Amino acid sequence: DRGYPNAAFEAQVAPAGQPHHFDITYKITEGPEVKVSDAVILGRGKTRLPAIEKAVNLKKDEPLSESKLLTAEGNLYELGMYDWAEVSPKKPITTQEQEDVLVRLHEMKRNSIDYGIGFEVVHRGGSIPIGAVALPGLPPIGLGTKFTVSQQTFIGPRGSIEYTRRLMRGRPEELTIAVLGARLDQRVQISYADKHFRNTNWSSLASVSGERNTENPIYAAEIEQGTFQVQRWLDSARTRTLQLRYTYRHTSLSHIVIPDLVMPSDQNVRLSTIGGALIRDTRDKPLDAHKGMYQTVDLSITAKGLGSQANFARLLAQIAYYREMRPWLVWANSVRAGFEKPFSGSEVPLSERFFSGGSTTLRGFPINGAGPQRPVSVCSDPSNPSTCTVISVPVGGNMLFILNSELRFPIPLHSGLGGVVFYDGGNVYSRINFKLFTQNYTNSAGIGLRYNTPVGPLRIDIGRLLSPIPGLKATQYFITIGQAF
Repeated sequence: DRGYPNAAFEAQVAPAGQPHHFDITYKITEGPEVKVSDAVILGRGKTRLPAIEKAVNLKKDEPLSESKLLTAEGNLYELGMYDWAEVSPKKPITTQEQEDVLVRLHEMKRNSIDYGIGFEVVHRGGSIPIGAVALPGLPPIGLGTKFTVSQQTFIGPRGSIEYTRRLMRGRPEELTIAVLGARLDQRVQISYADKHFRNTNWSSLASVSGERNTENPIYAAEIEQGTFQVQRWLDSARTRTLQLRYTYRHTSLSHIVIPDLVMPSDQNVRLSTIGGALIRDTRDKPLDAHKGMYQTVDLSITAKGLGSQANFARLLAQIAYYREMRPWLVWANSVRAGFEKPFSGSEVPLSERFFSGGSTTLRGFPINGAGPQRPVSVCSDPSNPSTCTVISVPVGGNMLFILNSELRFPIPLHSGLGGVVFYDGGNVYSRINFKLFTQNYTNSAGIGLRYNTPVGPLRIDIGRLLSPIPGLKATQYFITIGQAF
């Protein structure tokens, strides 16, 4: 990396004449010190030269570094504009002290269109799949086993088309327009990505979308969203990232067949938010970490002055720590804390509150079963009491605390098979209050199995709530892909 690509190293060990003592000799042959003479770019078509030079980042008379050559090659691939790229010395290094670097690349097609067309028959209604419903922006809600709706059949065409234009203005910029049309679902999305926003080290993504969806027999949804985000690496090792963003979202729910499932104030929500996040990730393997840390701090403000219908600030922080206690034993820990504070006489909308419970948070609770709940009567036929059942609907909270700790170890019965024992603690709290935190703190413990797959470990967890709550099963089962944290 200091410009000696042909350096050779040899170590020799010999007894030193005393017990347990040895003489060690290092023999280093440096070879020639080589510097960059020039970067010669081959294969450039529509790409502007400054965009390539910024990605390659090789300067005249700097040491010819193997790491820099590999980094330059990776940077070119990250632009998403080339089928292949290669960065290497023009000639093999022998005795020369300067050498040109060849940058070979091949541009991808600038325009591409993906499309599909078909015909669908949709039977909407009857028993609700998996006995739950997930409304846009809200947590899944179990509806019980008695609830059914009258069935309707919808017949019609279904088609989609996506157009992508790369190398906009000869720069690493990409425009994508996607449209989906069907009898019960219509969606359009436009996004614009710039890998070097305004010739800086920031990358940006702007996106607008709109959708109307009536596929679920319980409600109809109209969603409009617009986002703009910029981010950049803060260090050469790319372990620290800074993100800044603005988001506008308008969600409208209508034709809700269960009157009390969503309160009127949450059926039409308009939010306008500015925020930022700082991320530090030193994990060895994000899907199944054995060592390192993952830290995030996310702060945002939603205000009526920006076009929102509510005023509140939100802070969510997490730190996860992984350590190999033994070559076969990993101790994994995670702490998450969140706080939301309304101001100017406002309230936090239901869709923006914290929720917890389930396979990635508190495994002694069902999905989103922790924290405040409200009872709702669900009836297939309101005039027939036998079709009614009372369910718990999570209402979320303004404070969150989750502590997870688990020991991960292999099980020698089969290659790739492992086990865990874990502890989960914390809860979701209606407001920011330390006394409430101690009173409602919950404890869960359990065991699990892991089986490694190419997309991450297959996970089976059994969690038990150590302080049972009336109306909730004390033991919960979860099967999913990926570690809990």
